[in-house]
Amino acid sequence: MGDSKELKIPVNKLVEFEPEALGLLEPHFQKVAKSLTGLPQSRIRERLNEAVSEFNGDTVTDKAFRASLLILRDYVDSGYFPLKQDERVVLAPLLEAGNLTEEGRRQSLQKFYRQARTNALREPGQRKALTRSLAAVVKSDYYADGCLAELSQGPPELELNVAQQGERRMLWRAVRSTWSMTPDASAPGREVSVLLTDRRFPDTPLGVAQFRNVVPEIRCRDSWLGLTSRSADGGPGGFVDRLGTGPDAQERLLSTSNTLVKLLSAVNPLGLPEDLDLKGGKAQAEALQKEAAKSRAAYNDARKNKQGENAKLLLAQTKRAETAAELSLGLAGIDECLKAADPVALLRASLPTRRLVDAGLRKIWHYHMGFVALEMSVCGAAPPFGPIRAGKLAAAVAGSEVVLSAWGRDRPLGQIAATVYKPEVRDLIPNPGPLVVFTSGLYPGHSSQYNRASSGDRRWVRIGETRGFGSFHVAADTIDAIDSYNTASDGYSHITRTFGEGASARFRAIGKALSALGLPDLRRHDTRRPLYALPLVADPGAVLLGWEAGGNVTGATEYELAHQWWDRWVRTRSGDLAGVARRTPDLVDELAGLLRELGPDDTVLEDEPTDEPTHEQLALAL
Repeated sequence: MGDSKELKIPVNKLVEFEPEALGLLEPHFQKVAKSLTGLPQSRIRERLNEAVSEFNGDTVTDKAFRASLLILRDYVDSGYFPLKQDERVVLAPLLEAGNLTEEGRRQSLQKFYRQARTNALREPGQRKALTRSLAAVVKSDYYADGCLAELSQGPPELELNVAQQGERRMLWRAVRSTWSMTPDASAPGREVSVLLTDRRFPDTPLGVAQFRNVVPEIRCRDSWLGLTSRSADGGPGGFVDRLGTGPDAQERLLSTSNTLVKLLSAVNPLGLPEDLDLKGGKAQAEALQKEAAKSRAAYNDARKNKQGENAKLLLAQTKRAETAAELSLGLAGIDECLKAADPVALLRASLPTRRLVDAGLRKIWHYHMGFVALEMSVCGAAPPFGPIRAGKLAAAVAGSEVVLSAWGRDRPLGQIAATVYKPEVRDLIPNPGPLVVFTSGLYPGHSSQYNRASSGDRRWVRIGETRGFGSFHVAADTIDAIDSYNTASDGYSHITRTFGEGASARFRAIGKALSALGLPDLRRHDTRRPLYALPLVADPGAVLLGWEAGGNVTGATEYELAHQWWDRWVRTRSGDLAGVARRTPDLVDELAGLLRELGPDDTVLEDEPTDEPTHEQLALAL
């Protein structure tokens, strides 16, 4: 494998890669690893694929060997270079090289993201969907040149289509396929997909956006809201620095305590011990944690024994006990602060008190986040409209009235909350409606798409940087090998898609296999990405903490967004920008290129659509 003469990677950044479950196949793994010596990164990938195809055993050890090789290959795709040191395999993260320039890092990330996109398109059903998308665009009245001509003269007659199904959804998927790193698939919770078009060219997408429920436990976001005690890096920020001093701090603590009391009083007691008086405190929290542990163990046994209905009841009991325990801990922490002469000083000095407060803040956020916060998970210009800055227009859509209305201002409790709380919780803690939209950029530093972007009188702001976990870079055949290994090693699958069990089944399945194989966590991609927020009210965190009243939020109109975008980002250079866009591959070119990149497919597809384009049409597109 050799070392790189160009990039200098600190020794403490090297990651050991030594599978622990290979048994008699350990020498064979070392033989494959040795065969990688001196190969360039692209050839390393090919060699690992060859080694996988050469080995088709069916024992648990065989499956562990296959999964290990594929995981190693995905590490290579993610920018790691395998090295042999003292009979050990270690991975050198190329993006951590001290002498790598920012432009070099950006190019490496682009390669990483492109491979992730190709992996996504190789998942079952995705190629078929891509072929149908190309067919739909070819057969439609797609006219990018005409649309660009109009945009060079003035703003679009913007139309925001909520693209949940039918032709609009097909066009939405077509655009998404040109850059997305994950397969298009449904996810738990709310989802709103939006297709941007000019009413004069309804079959020519300008861009796409999608909004979903936010995920929990993103530290810099939670700190910005004030829903964790301290900031992600230990500096200023978080609940502590929001409190203020003197009477202000006392008043705010009481308001947050009141929110916790209301939530705790509304926890559904079904399945909890009858002698529990839900008043809060450490002792009550300890009793509830024991109940949660008992219910969780019984739940796992019920699943193992295929007792589906009983498992559902036990999962609900577990969630109720866990929620009541954390609310109780939060109240204990707030009570300690209220008794202190200087609550801010106490929180800064006392880690145990901060942990108590954090438990309660976390439950406030979990209760609210499905209603008040939107994650802009998809946002981008459609080819060829990137050079004319249609990405800025897609970013502006986040604060539109179309999106906020489609998301809903008074939605019912979600599936988990409806089992944890009694219905009257909505009377005690009303839903304030949408308060904030979050998203992340792809590259370190400011992302040009969100930097200084506005939506009416609201502006995107950068609130921090996150190194996240994810599974978008794990290939489809790796997931298959992981699932096969997990099932073979246990005799049954621990990982299900039951809503309420935790993170996605795919994410948990990967984690389970990595733990069993003793491998480093491939899900931690360590890509620093800027995090952005579009506040829809002056201070979303203050509303959630009970310090300020919420209010009905009205979004910007399509007319306002189109004119604001054109005046600010296009008007002064409209001709030049449109000229660059005309020299850029359009949507048909991009989709055809993706199919070429995927290569031939010998799979026989069932249920072929009857409206495929002619061979002549596809030949022209390809």
